[in-house]
Amino acid sequence: MTFDAIVVGGGHNGLAAAAYMGKAGMKVLVLERRAVLGGAAVTETFAPGYRNSIASYTVSLLRPEVIDELELKRHGYMPIPAKGYLNLFSDGEALLLTGDEASDRAVYARYSNSDYDSMLRFYAAIDRTGSVLRGMWLRQPPPLGGGILDIVSLLPGGRAFIKLSPEDRHFLMQLFVGSASSLIDRTFESSRIRNKFLGHCISSSFSSMEAPGSALPFFQNTLGEFEGVRGRWGMARGGMGAITQAMAAAGRSFGVEYRVSAPVERVLIETRRAVGVRLEDGTEIRASMVLANTDPKRTFLKLVGRTHLPEGFAEDIENLRYGHASLRMNLGLSQAPRFAALSEAENRIALASAIYVYPERSEIEAAYRAASIGHIPDAPYINAMIPSSQDDTLAPPGHHVMSLLCKYYPYRLAGCRNWDDIREDVADQILDKFARHVPNLKSSIVARQVLSPLDLERIFGLTEGDIFHGRHDLDQIFSLRPHPKSAQYRTPVAGLYLCGSGTHPGGGVSGAPGRNAAEKVIKDWRRSG
Repeated sequence: MTFDAIVVGGGHNGLAAAAYMGKAGMKVLVLERRAVLGGAAVTETFAPGYRNSIASYTVSLLRPEVIDELELKRHGYMPIPAKGYLNLFSDGEALLLTGDEASDRAVYARYSNSDYDSMLRFYAAIDRTGSVLRGMWLRQPPPLGGGILDIVSLLPGGRAFIKLSPEDRHFLMQLFVGSASSLIDRTFESSRIRNKFLGHCISSSFSSMEAPGSALPFFQNTLGEFEGVRGRWGMARGGMGAITQAMAAAGRSFGVEYRVSAPVERVLIETRRAVGVRLEDGTEIRASMVLANTDPKRTFLKLVGRTHLPEGFAEDIENLRYGHASLRMNLGLSQAPRFAALSEAENRIALASAIYVYPERSEIEAAYRAASIGHIPDAPYINAMIPSSQDDTLAPPGHHVMSLLCKYYPYRLAGCRNWDDIREDVADQILDKFARHVPNLKSSIVARQVLSPLDLERIFGLTEGDIFHGRHDLDQIFSLRPHPKSAQYRTPVAGLYLCGSGTHPGGGVSGAPGRNAAEKVIKDWRRSG
């Protein structure tokens, strides 16, 4: 059977691309190596009675255009906003922010009389300067060295940049090329508030906070939106799998076909053109176009092979820097966590909040440097959520599930150690740190699932455990992501396209790479027809 397009990998971007192509009238097949669609955005039972988003676990970057155009809410997506943001520090201090101005201003005033207003100005500047990038999220980046048509394609962003005040242009350039430390030190006076904002840069980066470009994650964390509110975070009822199942349902309504437990071994190349795929069981399936939702290294070096790539291109792909490796933990709890520094009323809000455990600044630097040479950090960054506080589909009555994302953790370990040997010990260390803030945590744990960076690679096909398919460094974004010869979703192999997080605009559950790639494929399909 021949298809118009085959999508390799049923993660959220692949599902989004397939749905858009099906909507356009294309005959599409999605092939997923696991037994369930969704890639890393899945909801699974990790212990009897306990279900959770076992990898991707929070919603903010999911594009409203994707939600509306694919009618995800009609297909089962139900968003649940976080009620607040709980910030926990190594000395036991807690900052609970709820969005109520009087309350939040009072929290900031414990440390500074000016930092709350500085925070408002800071986020306002990000929002204004973000207009330059926001319009480019759902547009392909222009090719390097292009002609006048490529220059014209930059005009929407160019017009937005010209409209910025000189101060905002300066701020935008600081975000792109400055260090997180220098930007935050200039903006805030309290060391506590500075530490909180530096922590924002950890979850979507792997670099020293002193390095040029380390402030860029502020865009990643604040340009997203949840139900029309920019910078807000939330969850999906039923877990992240509800999003990908809604995408799959949208695709089915447009005739898209899906096959699970169907690992692809090779992209078939004939006369320098992709003509289909071969599965690991030897089955060959033909298509006019192939879209790879796999990361660039896996796509080009394993599924395509060096012999089919231009000279030098394979070496460039080999040298792409990965490093967003994380340790993920899912806990089943017999009771609600009780935060030591909060009142009972505050604790009820905290249970439905995004929770952050921040190392001190010196510990952040030490953690990065330790991880960069394969060592386990002493003071991890932890981002936790308790989705069962607002979603009764995930745990038995009175019980809860908790998600923990922990960084920095290296994929490659020093000293010939193996993650399979140390995984549980590292998890114990993390829980010891977290339990300082939650005294009843360890006694409440009735089930746990620990996924090391190596597990994330083995289970979800994330090369080096990188949840973003490659670091968001300045030379690996926009027209350079993942390579100038494949940054516009087409690749050097005719008929082969990229549609995953390794392309513009990058990682996170946004659906934007899949939507953008589908738009390019649909144009090429209509032109060829």
